[in-house]
Amino acid sequence: MTPFQRKLRIRHLEVVLAIADFGSLSKAAVQLHMTQSGLSRAITEVEEAVGGRLFERTGKGMVSTPLGEAMCRHAQVLLGDLDTAETDLRAVANGDLGSLSVGCFSMFSGWPLAEAVRVFRTGHPRVALAIHVGMHERLIEDLDSGKLDLLLSRRLPTLNPEIYRSVDLMEDSVVLACAATHPLAGQDTVTLANCVAWPWIAAPPKNRVRMELEAHLRATGTTVPQMVGALSLEFATEMIADGEYLCMLAASVGRTLEARGLLHVLPVELALDTPPLAAIWRRERSSTRQLREFTAALTSVVAAAGLQAGGGEKN
Repeated sequence: MTPFQRKLRIRHLEVVLAIADFGSLSKAAVQLHMTQSGLSRAITEVEEAVGGRLFERTGKGMVSTPLGEAMCRHAQVLLGDLDTAETDLRAVANGDLGSLSVGCFSMFSGWPLAEAVRVFRTGHPRVALAIHVGMHERLIEDLDSGKLDLLLSRRLPTLNPEIYRSVDLMEDSVVLACAATHPLAGQDTVTLANCVAWPWIAAPPKNRVRMELEAHLRATGTTVPQMVGALSLEFATEMIADGEYLCMLAASVGRTLEARGLLHVLPVELALDTPPLAAIWRRERSSTRQLREFTAALTSVVAAAGLQAGGGEKN
């Protein structure tokens, strides 16, 4: 063990991340159940070990220096790896066969994620499986830090193939849906002009899809409807239940919910450029058996629905 390794302990890493998160020594001390003086001593020890200041005190609180930002990145990875190791060791001790932590973009948390979990658990009942649902940007951060092994989300054009591997599961457009009792649901012919008279649940402002939609509407001389920005399947389906709102959904999700009688997909073309749904993981981390099997479960669920799979890993 090097002098640097001896000086830095897990608690030191937690202290650095807590101060960066809260921007306050007092709040970080409360979070870590430490005294403020004890936390200050810990930061001093870390700064002595790395040879520089990690934080600067400003009018807005404690702000990371460039050295502090680098330290936080490494701390997230190290603590994420430790959490994974702890889970794996606990699973083996309990007679289980490893662990898998899967992140999912919220709009796909019902289908295909839930069905893939059912398929996976049938063949691997003793794998310690954890599911995290949220927004793509935060989930990518968790994938980078090691908190996640695998991410189910759209493969955005900005995804760096030198850093990430991915398996495209399907091409998936965006559709507009409403409650089965909505006035538009009973019409054979529906246009965008009909739809914009009603309020929508859409992507939040400044979201790429939202901006593309609004640009398309304006280009065709169509009024931009009133919109509530939300990327939550649960929220969207709840809002359309009263028969007023329309909501934008991934086509695969919309068709699945329509088949269950939960909503009606309107026959309108939104003409949006949507990336494929993919299973994504970091290149430098090994493709474990659990990761490969869960990706296979996702692929089988998509295939069973008769949807077009992406055709293999992106190298």
